[in-house]
Amino acid sequence: MEQPQHKQIKQSFDQNPLTEQAAAWFLCIQQGDCSDADQKAFEAWLAEDEAHRNEYQQYVRLWQSLDQLDHKPSRSSRKKSRFTIAWAILLMMVSGSLHWLTQYEELITTSIGEQHQIVLQNGTIIDVNTDTVLRMELLGLTRQIIIEQGEASFKVKNEPFRSFVVHSGNGTLRDIGTKFNVVRRGDRTTVAVLEGTVEVKLNNPAGAMKMLHGGQQLTYSSHDLSDISAVDAESTVAWRKNRLIFRDTPLDEVIHQINRYHLRPVRLGESQLNALKVSGEFNAADRAGLIQALKVLFPLQSIEQDEMTVLLSDRDK
Repeated sequence: MEQPQHKQIKQSFDQNPLTEQAAAWFLCIQQGDCSDADQKAFEAWLAEDEAHRNEYQQYVRLWQSLDQLDHKPSRSSRKKSRFTIAWAILLMMVSGSLHWLTQYEELITTSIGEQHQIVLQNGTIIDVNTDTVLRMELLGLTRQIIIEQGEASFKVKNEPFRSFVVHSGNGTLRDIGTKFNVVRRGDRTTVAVLEGTVEVKLNNPAGAMKMLHGGQQLTYSSHDLSDISAVDAESTVAWRKNRLIFRDTPLDEVIHQINRYHLRPVRLGESQLNALKVSGEFNAADRAGLIQALKVLFPLQSIEQDEMTVLLSDRDK
């Protein structure tokens, strides 16, 4: 089975993080955009390593040297000029890292039955479930994940100078240092927050938005956000351990979940079977065991056809 093309990601994120971090901290401090929490994080970053302090001092010396470039203009115009020149020079100095920040993109795919984990340079962990397609992009100081289909779970490490955004369908999810799970099926996306907070906003003129906190979930489509409901955390992320947990789940949904993990599909041969309710925990990788369990739970028989397994009512049971 072909493995997803992911190795280049971590290499690119690691190319020159120190230069990027020093530049971002310098601009944050000079522009006065840092909160008290950011200021403490900045001081901790400086104290962490002498290399951090040395890199930051390069930008301080550059900033101070800009005074020599314009003596005649007024104080306000000189300040504006210094910011303009500083931005230009800083961009040139970190052009190596900003080049991949603004242009880097990676396509991640998993085949049916395959799962994969990606660990970013800052410690953020992305678990990718079966039959999933997503793109990772770096745009400025924003990490973007675009989920085209499938499911992924995120454990995001917050960075004061970089945001983490997930796009799925017609919605945008903005993370505030948290753990959350996203499932996209067609134009519908379900977001379940396990810890922290996630902002969910529709990408339409109305721009409907809701905040999800730990233990909450919702589903959205192209035009609306559902009501917020409670998360069943155990069943939501059971897939990371290759398990399927159902709690009074309709049989047609159970069949859909089974088919996500196996190339040979299972079909229900009678519509009246759809509403049967299933509860229990199962091994997602054991197709034969899943089918046998359903035949034990309900009066069903299985028939093997050329390209699928069909479940029918067993009149003799």
